[in-house]
Amino acid sequence: MKKYIGMAWPSDGLNDSEYWSYVPPNYELLITRYPVSGLFTKKNLINEGKIKFISKFIKNIKIENLDSLIFCDFAGSVLNGANYINKMENHFTKKFNIPTINIVNSTLNFINNHKKKISIISPYSKNITNDFLKLIKNKNSIEKIFNLNFKSEKEINSDNNIIDHNKFRNLKSDLFFIGGGVTIRYYKKAFQSKLKNKIYSSPMILVNDAIKIIK
Repeated sequence: MKKYIGMAWPSDGLNDSEYWSYVPPNYELLITRYPVSGLFTKKNLINEGKIKFISKFIKNIKIENLDSLIFCDFAGSVLNGANYINKMENHFTKKFNIPTINIVNSTLNFINNHKKKISIISPYSKNITNDFLKLIKNKNSIEKIFNLNFKSEKEINSDNNIIDHNKFRNLKSDLFFIGGGVTIRYYKKAFQSKLKNKIYSSPMILVNDAIKIIK
């Protein structure tokens, strides 16, 4: 029987195919967009990540068809804080009676439970990245942090060097690309063959979690 994952996605997101690439047969990804400014300013990211704001547009998905629901705004969720992220998951789980996962919680759960050292590659500013790092419980698992300091989703998706293996040549850790807008599937196989590091991303882990929570 086919399963359906609802995806709440800011309108400036440019990597829908990254999420789709992790969806197996017999699963569908039903994406609803909600309008955002596309500006990576703290005020905008916080306001556009609020439950009340996003709720206006979730109704565009036919909820009764869904088996799980994912929220993919990474930066806005981080800036609103851990309590907000948990509140969001609980709010929509109770409201729609379906399992709900926020992309930041999905990423944190993976990092906190990963047995090997991990290096984090962030497309965001140092301030946003530092706010995310504060949420990590298992800080001893982090080897190194890279800040790419992109200013928009378009910039994140137009940089062909986001996964330049020369930056990571001497790392012994696995790599985790955080953020909802990162794309790694084009480079993952070639990169791992050169460095032997395993590569993960927030979209990859989120889709996997959305599938696991259904089963």
